[in-house]
Order: sequence, then C-alpha cells, then structure tokens
Amino acid sequence: MNSPHTQAESTSVEAPTRRLVGWRPAGMLDWPGRVTTTIFLGGCDFRCPFCHNGQLVTEPAECADWNALAAHLIEKRDWLDGVVITGGEPTTDPALRTVLEALSELDMPVKLDTNGNHPEIVAELIAEGLVAFVALDIKSLRDRYDAVSGVEGSGERVTRTIESLIGSGIAHEFRTTAYPGAVALDDFAKIAQTLRGGDRYAIQQFQPDNAMDPRAVSVLPYHADELAEAVIECRKYLPTALRGA
Repeated sequence: MNSPHTQAESTSVEAPTRRLVGWRPAGMLDWPGRVTTTIFLGGCDFRCPFCHNGQLVTEPAECADWNALAAHLIEKRDWLDGVVITGGEPTTDPALRTVLEALSELDMPVKLDTNGNHPEIVAELIAEGLVAFVALDIKSLRDRYDAVSGVEGSGERVTRTIESLIGSGIAHEFRTTAYPGAVALDDFAKIAQTLRGGDRYAIQQFQPDNAMDPRAVSVLPYHADELAEAVIECRKYLPTALRGA
C-alpha cells in the first residue's frame, strides 16, 4: 500500500471520511480484468486471527490526504477502470455512502470488499447503484462463524448478505482464506453448497507471514494439491478458482 502523495489540485475539499488510511495508485489484481485504484479504509468489527491487514483493524489516528487521492483519480480517470474500496471493513465507516457518492461524481465504478456483517448496508448500496461489484469474504461455516470472527451473530448476518448478493443481479464473488484454524478441507465444498447461484467462488491460500495473530504465524498452510482437490469439489456448485497457492 502506497502512502498518499501530493498531486496538483486546483481546489481543496473536505475529506468525505476520516478513515482513509492510504491508497494504491494502480493495479490489476484487486478487480480482475480492470485497472483500478484501491482505497484502504481503517476500522473493522471482526478480529479474525489470520487477517492479512491487521494494521487496518483499528481506525486511523490521522486521515490520509483525500485531496491527493481525488487529484490522482481525476488525472488518471481516462485509463482507470474503477476503484476498489477495501479495509479494514468499509461498511463500518458511517461515511461510506458519502465516499461512494464522491466517487460517483467522478464517474468511477466501485468494487466493494466486505466481510458481510452488515447486510442492510450492502443491500442499500446495491439498490442505490453506488457499487458495481461486491466481493464477500466468507470466514467459515455458519455454526463456527462467531468463534472465528469474534462477533456474536455474525454467521447469521453474513448468511443474509450471501442470499442478498445472489438475488441482487449485481456482479459478485465469494472468497475464503484457507486458514486451517477456521476451515477444514471438506468445509470448502459445504460452503460452496450454500453459494449455489452465485457468480464465482475463490479459495485463497493462507499466508502465515502476514497474519494478525502471532499464534497464526506458526500455523502450517494446506498443501496446494489439497486445495486444488477442494476446488474440484466446489465446482460442482459454482465456478471456483484457487488463488495464491
């Protein structure tokens, strides 16, 4: 993640959010098939031990330079295909809608990364046309969700977000980090069954070096061949890919 940098800008506006941590100017990995700028918002309501963005779990003490970001988007809008908003957890930011409205004024399509713990917010943003794509992280099976996320009732709320996304007609994907402490190998197919009718599913290899919980750093990831077999089983229910293995 790059630190915000200064760009020439004729006017200065008040930042629509106080949670802007930074932004990556351009890349093709966060929204496959598109060149995007990725915006990082601090603050998350989950405490997953395998989180790879642990530094973004808390709200930033100081907001990054929104004007520099806006200047970048204006300058590069002719070759940028959109913006990805990630975190942290963007839906915990009370100013998220204001951020999306500001990006809409710049004619920037938005992909939203979310943990799905706020189904009403996700549904409202979709209904209002403020997001063009939603990526939903699925941490575990529903009956194990609260223990993994550290938040009571999260399994039920994420299930509602899944159902809402599948029925919304908006482009979307579901993804699960293959952390052995949260998902067993045969859990992936069980999760995939609950995603029938969804656009696609991705199993992402766990990277212990980036884990938020020091205890997770010593956890041995699943072998790539084991995950490849899980992908084959998941494809019985919806298109599934393996990433990072």
